[in-house]
Amino acid sequence: MRRTLAICALVGAVLVPSALAADPTPADFKNAAKYCKAVRESKGADAFATQYGKNTNKKNAYGKCVSATAKAKAEAREDAEAAKAAADCKKQKADDAAKFAATYKNLGQCVKASKAD
Repeated sequence: MRRTLAICALVGAVLVPSALAADPTPADFKNAAKYCKAVRESKGADAFATQYGKNTNKKNAYGKCVSATAKAKAEAREDAEAAKAAADCKKQKADDAAKFAATYKNLGQCVKASKAD
């Protein structure tokens, strides 16, 4: 009886923290495929398929997850680059307004030129 209780306690100590662990986030993984594999393992195949949907043959939840995650990461990268370009342009304008006005008509042209580099 004691042995059974000890085994149950050990199993519970191992399973409860893993069940309560937070879902993985895309930022924790190098690429979308690894993130989607971790989500599928943590949620289970049925919950994963329900969350990411299926196509007509009911087999493409993984592909939809990878695609959606990759697109979201790309948009986040582009947003970060645009914010950095805007900050750089504002700094240029603050440092030397006359030179900035001679080079660019407005802040938008500076940002566009910075993103093209």
